[in-house]
Amino acid sequence: MAKGEDTKNRILEMAQSLVMEKGFSATSLDDILKAAGVTKGAFFHHFQSKADLAQKLVERFAASDFAMFEEWDRRAEALSEDPYQALVLFLKFFEEWLDNLAKPFSGCLFAIYVYESTLFEPDVNEFVKQSFEKWQKYYEKKFDAIFAVRRPRNDVTAKELAETIVSSLEGAFILARSHGDPELIARQSRLFRGYLKLLFDDEPGVASS
Repeated sequence: MAKGEDTKNRILEMAQSLVMEKGFSATSLDDILKAAGVTKGAFFHHFQSKADLAQKLVERFAASDFAMFEEWDRRAEALSEDPYQALVLFLKFFEEWLDNLAKPFSGCLFAIYVYESTLFEPDVNEFVKQSFEKWQKYYEKKFDAIFAVRRPRNDVTAKELAETIVSSLEGAFILARSHGDPELIARQSRLFRGYLKLLFDDEPGVASS
């Protein structure tokens, strides 16, 4: 059983690496088999088809993403009861993770799936849509908590701020991949933290680290 799981995870890992590098349409089943070092029989033991692999791949990617979110969230809330400071800490943990990313930067699987959406079954595209919505709702909840204790200096809603950070960071993932510059994402996160400081910080004259 453990060996079977190892094989399945190796196929998923190699497939993700190839899809991130070349896109889903340009990644053939033979490419995946060669990279994972498995036979077609082994592949079809774990996946019904390449379409099935596509769904399992994005589900795995989303689960990993949100597990990191939950861990950073837990650490941030353990360090501060102030929802604004907790969000700042969360973003700093995100930036630390970005600083340790492997180079060259591989990008975001969600973005690849959106650009190649016509290749996937409706259920896969719906899953990607729901993942973005979950990401946005996560931030919206955080901003709602901040609004409960701090008034923003500009007329802005929690939903608008959530849309801003998700679109800014997802756009940064795309630009970072295009430019081969993973530090671009962390820069955008720091820039957004600076914007939050202007909106919410009680001491706007003090520079954030």
